[in-house]
Amino acid sequence: MVKLHFWDFIILIYLLEFGYGDVIEVPPFNINQKDLIKHLSLVDIKIALPAIYVFGDSFVDNGNNKAILGNKDAIGGGYLPFGIDFDGKPTGRVTNGRIGVDFIATVAGLPYPPPILGMSKIDRKTIRTGVNYASGASGLLPQNGHFLHKNVINFSQQVDLFENSTMEDLKSTFDSPEGFTQYLSKSLFFIHHASNDLGLTFEVEMEKKYSIDKYAKLLIKEFSKQLKRLYTLGARKFFVSNVSPLGCSPFNINTKNHSGPCVEEINNRVSVYNGLLPGLLEKLQSILPGSKFVLGDIYKVFQDVFEMPRSYGFKDVNTSCCIDNNGTRIQVCAPNIAPCKDRKNRVFFDPFHPSETMHFLWARRFLKDSSICSPINLIQLMQA
Repeated sequence: MVKLHFWDFIILIYLLEFGYGDVIEVPPFNINQKDLIKHLSLVDIKIALPAIYVFGDSFVDNGNNKAILGNKDAIGGGYLPFGIDFDGKPTGRVTNGRIGVDFIATVAGLPYPPPILGMSKIDRKTIRTGVNYASGASGLLPQNGHFLHKNVINFSQQVDLFENSTMEDLKSTFDSPEGFTQYLSKSLFFIHHASNDLGLTFEVEMEKKYSIDKYAKLLIKEFSKQLKRLYTLGARKFFVSNVSPLGCSPFNINTKNHSGPCVEEINNRVSVYNGLLPGLLEKLQSILPGSKFVLGDIYKVFQDVFEMPRSYGFKDVNTSCCIDNNGTRIQVCAPNIAPCKDRKNRVFFDPFHPSETMHFLWARRFLKDSSICSPINLIQLMQA
């Protein structure tokens, strides 16, 4: 148990009283919609969301890389200790338990969107509640995953899968084209991309070709192109997350030179891209009739935790919970080695990815907190 000194206790009470702190236990594994809404203190909300479609990288991948790479690859999250708190099953989520979009789906009264590559032909033609296309180590540009020699699914390919598989499979299940169009317009399109573009892909392949300013503009241009594609295909409700402070990950802290608590060179790079994202989404909403674009500031969610970890219930903000093959906590998790026991109090599960507790925090702040969402929060977008 965390021991709080007197002033720590006073600060914690102040933060909770005025809405800056957020200490809520991760809910039980099989919690239902009603109980999760109560757990989150969301009162009198009604959501009629038909589906959630998820695009992104390992923050939101729930099994596609496992299908691509098999059970022995850490990028696929296909072995324990991944999934140790997901009923003890490694499903492809690169964390110990659920990921943020799992909690969001439950609040919406929907099942977890299944990974597209894990669905049978029958499921692809019948499931109307959403699909997950995310792929770890992927990004906005096709170069992501190349230097790792991984055949991951980058954003344009994820949109291809939505267009050529899901759209084609589901169209015929609706009574009319108008019904299908209405369904898509009411569905949520959740997107978390660009972490890998701004991380290792930039450092290994792109830094020698671009300044960070030109590179960030290249990413925004590609992002705009794919968002417009989704709009043309029928998407109208977009929730877009920016990129977290990558320079604060245990991997970067332990492998790169830095003078402060994080590698600011990396965080500055992320901030250049993040700074361009609001303008892109505002522009798209202004030129795409009927569209709604909401930005989630996951960078600030992490930043708030790093600045005041105790007010969010964390004891450790910069150490991996799992052990690598060298017996350290710097590289990917070694198979079948027990992770730390205090993972509920840690920000990171492995050197790159958040714990279930941190996933629950960013999900609930996206859902409820208008200070880190613009122009409305996720609940309001889901109700729109």
